[in-house]
Amino acid sequence: MSFSIYELFGLIIFIYILLPTLLGRCLHLGVLWRGQRTPQVALTFDDGPDPHFTPQLLRILREHNVQASFFVVGELAERHPDLVRQIAAEGHTLGSHGYQHGFSWLQGPFSSIREISRGNQSITKITGNAPVFYRPSWGVFNFASFLFLRFNKQKILLWSFMSQDWAPRSTSKKITSCVLKKIKPGSVVVFHDRCTKPGAAEDGPAKMLEALPGILEELKNRKLKPVKLEEMAFQDTSMVKRALRGLWQVWEYGFAKAAGLQPVGDLFRLTVRNYRGKMMQLPDGTLLNPGDKVGELHLNNDLLQSITSTTASIERVAVRVLRETRRSLPQLAQKISQDPACQGIKALIGVTMIHRGTAQLGFSVYDLSPGIRPVIAWYQRWLLFLLHPGGLTHLRKQWSKLVPKKVIISRQELIKRYLLEEASIKETPILPVEVLPSGNWNHAS
Repeated sequence: MSFSIYELFGLIIFIYILLPTLLGRCLHLGVLWRGQRTPQVALTFDDGPDPHFTPQLLRILREHNVQASFFVVGELAERHPDLVRQIAAEGHTLGSHGYQHGFSWLQGPFSSIREISRGNQSITKITGNAPVFYRPSWGVFNFASFLFLRFNKQKILLWSFMSQDWAPRSTSKKITSCVLKKIKPGSVVVFHDRCTKPGAAEDGPAKMLEALPGILEELKNRKLKPVKLEEMAFQDTSMVKRALRGLWQVWEYGFAKAAGLQPVGDLFRLTVRNYRGKMMQLPDGTLLNPGDKVGELHLNNDLLQSITSTTASIERVAVRVLRETRRSLPQLAQKISQDPACQGIKALIGVTMIHRGTAQLGFSVYDLSPGIRPVIAWYQRWLLFLLHPGGLTHLRKQWSKLVPKKVIISRQELIKRYLLEEASIKETPILPVEVLPSGNWNHAS
């Protein structure tokens, strides 16, 4: 096989620039980007220290008794060593953001390694301690920087989301809205205490400082504790499993877009389909014919992962998911009754391993056709492996019980139970179940 000069150049670009960034930024291989779903968050500040903004930031953190993490640029640290010492003295984490905030896609191997090494050395020289964490500028890598960081055993930290304080049209209100809308247990948030051009707003740090006190107060109200990175409980997941989870997240995002899934509360995701199964009569007399309009139910796997990662036994996971389902059904009933797009829906259908106990909530449970059952079972067992910290250990123990079923509730039964009688309904008691692995509810005929 021979390559043209252009094909060879493209291959080099892919291997040296795009592949490392894809592995680190998109699949999160070898990087930290969010913590476990515990009531902790990490507030991180990049691009400093700045003699005007950093002291103000430290004062706000001190007044609110909050610990944070600072990713400093080595060159600036050398200009303002007293600020670096103050950051360390007040108990915050000091991480490296490189020496000159260089863009690794434009750096050769030796320049990349020098950028990382000199940044680390600057901090070590000032504080006497080598930085444990490193955040690449703009969150991108090249082959040399990625390998050097891995072999150097320095922890690479990216982020869950950015506060958008750098955006040219950003305001303190927009920053506050962005952070409070996106933040959740385990989030790693990026702020900036210095403007780094090009493309960044000069007054971005000032807007951030204006927004920060209100953000900290709201985090306190939500019982989310800002902690420094050393105290953050990061997920301990194997590289292979993390790669698979990353690929699955890409797939799920694409599927949700293609299928037109709409969120209904925290738990359900809904889309409208034509029924493709055999004619059947539900217990309340509703007759389903092929081509009838139905609602296809899916579950929010982010919420499922949060439940499975903080619950030791699968049985307890079962109870928590059923309780979430019971709490979410009134929202689903309201959506079905009021949304014009849902008019004409005759029933809500899902396929799930989470079927034990659903009869208490008004669902009827049916076997899947033999042709599709093995495929659905394989997919949902694989999903359980990704979401549950027990992984294959729990899967092997419960293998014979991990059988997907079709669950159906008619529109009239849903509205009767959870809308018309909602005011008089007491919480349905959730009885113990044998097993309840995580999984999607999705329609299959």
